[in-house]
Amino acid sequence: MGIDSIRKSNKVIRLAIWAKANAHSLREIALLFFALALFTGVIWISGRDVEPIAYVLGLISSLLFVSPSIARYVLPDRKPVRDMNYDQILDFITSSNPKLDWKSIETNRAVEAFLKEDPRLRIRVRYDEDGIHVKDFSESWAITHPDPTANSYWYDLSYAGGLIDRFILVSVDGGQAKLPRPDPVTLEVDPYTYKVAQIFDEHNTLHEYMSKAGLSVIHF
Repeated sequence: MGIDSIRKSNKVIRLAIWAKANAHSLREIALLFFALALFTGVIWISGRDVEPIAYVLGLISSLLFVSPSIARYVLPDRKPVRDMNYDQILDFITSSNPKLDWKSIETNRAVEAFLKEDPRLRIRVRYDEDGIHVKDFSESWAITHPDPTANSYWYDLSYAGGLIDRFILVSVDGGQAKLPRPDPVTLEVDPYTYKVAQIFDEHNTLHEYMSKAGLSVIHF
């Protein structure tokens, strides 16, 4: 599937999610258009040439009425982010596209990524003292690079300003890559943190450095 097809698919998904989340409002608007269509129909019966207007109003009313049902057919199990619980949010992040579904903005000593579908879902990292998890991180997989300096940082997942979870990524080789912290024995990475690393992979070096460090992703 090409990039254009993926983007079109994402737009359809976002539209379907919006329709599911706003079904009540859509029905109210549909009733308004139905009333207008009915009123215009009465005028048409009285002898005035308003048939096209009545037809268009009736068509709009019908489309608004059926749009939530169409959305449920397109996405039968997909909830809006605001209605997800903790596990559903993590599963959703894991299945999201790091390049097409997320947008990153850089502020003073911080980077924040937000979900395009619902910008209230955000992941933020601070590159100052408050954001550091461990300075001079020393696990062997992280320091076997040309520049052995490594630091780990907290990546905070929040929704509407409320903290949901925290992840740890390790900046290695002078900041050339941000790697997820693995299990110290197996060097396996959980898929949630791996997805966060993909979202913040601004240098497109994640896979290269994970391979060099011997890290792999757990597949549940």
